[in-house]
Amino acid sequence: MHLLTYMLPLLAFLAGCGGGEQQPQSQETQAQTQEIRTIDIIGVDQMKYVVKEEGKLLGTAETIKTSGGDSYLLLQTIEATPGEKLRIRLTTVSDLPATAMGHNWVLLKLGIDPASFTKEAMKAKSNEYIPEGRTDDVIAHTGLAGGGETVEVTVTVPEKTGDYNYLCTFPGHFAAGMKGKLVVQ
Repeated sequence: MHLLTYMLPLLAFLAGCGGGEQQPQSQETQAQTQEIRTIDIIGVDQMKYVVKEEGKLLGTAETIKTSGGDSYLLLQTIEATPGEKLRIRLTTVSDLPATAMGHNWVLLKLGIDPASFTKEAMKAKSNEYIPEGRTDDVIAHTGLAGGGETVEVTVTVPEKTGDYNYLCTFPGHFAAGMKGKLVVQ
């Protein structure tokens, strides 16, 4: 019994020490991995990106009323800081079939002409309207979403400040105004 009195505290101490193989993440590392700002964007039949309410660092101005009577705010800019992580979640609200009304969200590299990009994208139906020969011009993109579908992409905002174009490459949507700027400052 006397030996057991000395062994129990020693065993408890050794069990509490563990193998020392894994180091817990610092609070800063945990915060960095968890800090992803989500922006919920809605693609509507009027070929516009809209949001339900103005959020932090979203530039919205005019209101769009859908054929169903719902009102949304037109999304024209997204402001972000270099290196910030953004999750873009795009939902298409439409009663039309996906072949007639689908939306995606494509972020182009700085300086890429969105009009010439979308001209080539119209020919890329088999690749969800992302031209295979121009993938180096794209920072990130979602898949194509038909009515009631949601797609998303997580992107790290470029380090270089400037205005980056984002757009929908479904035929005719860019020309109709389904576009905006990611303002990195």
